[in-house]
Parts: sequence; C-alpha cells; structure tokens
Amino acid sequence: QAFFYFVLVLLALVLVLLWRMVHSPFGRVLRAIRQNEMRAAFVGHNVWLYKWAVFGISAAVSGLAGGLFALAQQSAYPNVMSLHNSGFVVMMVLIGGGLVSFWGPLIGATLFILARDLLGAYTETWLLWYGLLFMAVVLFQPEGVAGAWQAWRARRRVAAAGGEHGALSNPREA
Repeated sequence: QAFFYFVLVLLALVLVLLWRMVHSPFGRVLRAIRQNEMRAAFVGHNVWLYKWAVFGISAAVSGLAGGLFALAQQSAYPNVMSLHNSGFVVMMVLIGGGLVSFWGPLIGATLFILARDLLGAYTETWLLWYGLLFMAVVLFQPEGVAGAWQAWRARRRVAAAGGEHGALSNPREA
C-alpha cells in the first residue's frame, strides 16, 4: 500500500512538471513546431534541438514508468516490451485524446483499464470488443474522448452565450 502512495506522489509530481513545461515558453515553441515546423524554424527556433529535448524528456518519463513497473512486479522480463503491450499504450493515448489534450493519456489509460476489467469479467474475447471500440473512436472521433469533451463544452458555451439570440449551434458553421 505504501508503494501505491509513492507512485501516486510521483505521478502527481510528473504531471505538475509536465503541465508547467507545456504551459511555458518551451511548450509554446513545441506547439509552434507541431503546427508548422518550417515556420518555427524560420522564426529562429532550433527545431532539431527542441525535438531532441522532447525525446529526452519522453525517455526519462518512460524510463521512470518502466522502473516503477519493474519494481511493482519485482522482476523485469522481455515480453513486457512485446508489440501487444506497446499497442495497448498507443490505444490508451489515442482513445483518451492525447494528441489534443494534456489529460488525454490519463483518461485513455483509465478507460482502457476499466474496459479491460469490465469486459474481461463477462467475456474472454474482451480484446476483440475493445478493438472494435478503438476502431470506432479512431474513425468517428479522431480527437478521442478529450476532444469530444472539448467540442461539447465549446458547443455549450456558444449556445449559452447566444442562446435565443441566434447563436450558431455548431461552432464550425462560422
């Protein structure tokens, strides 16, 4: 139980540090690079250096997670790095909306674990059903759950602001 709280504190610390990084000038440059790499380079940012910095930060966070996993399992074995498990991580990020939201990967991981446990309790083919759900999300809601939430909130704000005064019901109609 102490290990759980230790991991929870580390998670909170990493999330705070990443949140600060994303909302710093460094994060603004990263968003500029994501939106238009050539423009960011022309403005004077060393795109190559920023990409390597983010790669290093990503490797550090992934290494921390892997170390904690090995500590929790009290062993390290090669099949943890299988394509099967790596695919789960990608599914978690995409379903949560990690490409459009800071909280997307956490939302996706939570939904993945819940779906695995709930579907696994009722059927041995939970992965098939989860795969179908994953395909539906990728096809019909590519921004993931977080993107759908953001779009719903934007529609509510527009409706609340205009209400009866003829506001657009869909922000994309403008």
